[in-house]
Amino acid sequence: MKISGNRAVVVGLYAALALLAAPVLAQYGHLGVNSDPIPLVQTKRQRQPALKSSPRPEPVVATNRPPAPALPRGTVNPVPLPASKTSLPTFDDHLARAEKAAVAGQAPEAAAAYRQALAVNPASAEARLGLADALFDQKQYEAALSEYQQVLAAGAEAAQARRGKADTFYELRKYEEAIAEYWAAVKAGATDADTYNNLANALFRSGTTENKEKAIVYYRRCIELKPQWPAAHAGLANALRGQRKLAEARQEAELAVTQGPNLALAHSVLGRVYADLKEFARATAAGEQAVKLAPRDAFVHVNLGGILFAQGRYDEAIRAYQTAISLDREWAFPHNSLGNTYLVALNRPGDAAREFGEAIRLEPRSPTLYNNLGSALAAQRKYGEAVRQFQQAAELDPLNAAPHSNLGRVYLEQRRFAEAAAEFERAAKLAPDNPAFRTALKDTQRLSGKGGAKGDDEREDERKDKKASKESEGKKKKKNY
Repeated sequence: MKISGNRAVVVGLYAALALLAAPVLAQYGHLGVNSDPIPLVQTKRQRQPALKSSPRPEPVVATNRPPAPALPRGTVNPVPLPASKTSLPTFDDHLARAEKAAVAGQAPEAAAAYRQALAVNPASAEARLGLADALFDQKQYEAALSEYQQVLAAGAEAAQARRGKADTFYELRKYEEAIAEYWAAVKAGATDADTYNNLANALFRSGTTENKEKAIVYYRRCIELKPQWPAAHAGLANALRGQRKLAEARQEAELAVTQGPNLALAHSVLGRVYADLKEFARATAAGEQAVKLAPRDAFVHVNLGGILFAQGRYDEAIRAYQTAISLDREWAFPHNSLGNTYLVALNRPGDAAREFGEAIRLEPRSPTLYNNLGSALAAQRKYGEAVRQFQQAAELDPLNAAPHSNLGRVYLEQRRFAEAAAEFERAAKLAPDNPAFRTALKDTQRLSGKGGAKGDDEREDERKDKKASKESEGKKKKKNY
């Protein structure tokens, strides 16, 4: 059967879009390659209290005893009498006890002692900063934020308080707020390797295209200051593989393992790099070594799942993702990985949408999660809902081409050709090296035309069909006569 010119374009375009879906899902699919919200090594801030930097005066012991009378010349001084039991601990006593408890990892005891110190001297920035740190260590993040803010309001310890606030926002998965506070901490003088590492982690976990590129810059800056830090090299390797710079990622990951042979993070990232390079035997060995080193770490299980998925071992991958979920029920990424397995490998878009929805509940500012949920909804032909998810992803990550190309695909399904062309044009501008976007744009523009939903070719085909129909009817009438 002969296909009209316009129908041939539509059929060809849909075939091209089916091929286009594969690289898009691969890029933003089961492994979340460009947006892994991975909990890389977030270092704890090491405080150096001001009072510890200079000797403290000996505390004056208060007593109720009257002064002893002067002794006659030549009399031997008696042994000093013990202080009265009614003497009270001083501010320094409370502070020393608090710092001792903090060093010993006894956060509740430290918090109690810092509060006692503040009861004696409410204006002490040192005691309040210590209290904030003790609350942070107990995962009382909102209370810690309040204390850090009070330190800043008093105009003291700006670099340390900003860094503390940033670390707290990071733990609350408020990555944009964390990034802002890390910038402020750096501006206030916190230019150490640990701060740069934590800033890079926050930039990477925010999931936006721009911030993931910045993360590489700050991992490098951290390594310049601390070149023998395996966790920083692993973080850099993970960020590089997200940018598909696999040769350099491999170099950094292997260096991380060399420097930290017992660091599970290093082996886990190296396994993912090997999987990207399709060196699956090495990838599996590295992933399993990471699990052996840290069997209760959700991160190593989810990375092992990614390695297994890359080999088509989907059932094993699902079990690894489910193990990760059981170990950390507040982490979105294993749900994202499980959802993509359902969507890409098993054609179960309903189950995929459920997992993506749970991931969004846990991390509501991740553009990739909205993009993936939109893909699952589109696979169920829930186009209106899918459009809303893609639009949210595009709003959160303006430099990401994937949500725009996916919007184009959905609009094509709805025969909204002009809108589809506009979205493919945006995708092509954001990713000029992607030929699939340019091809989709060119074909869709032929459909869109200047008149909206129907392009020039489509209107011309309709005109020819009507003319042919009239000619046929005319011939029939002549024959009947």
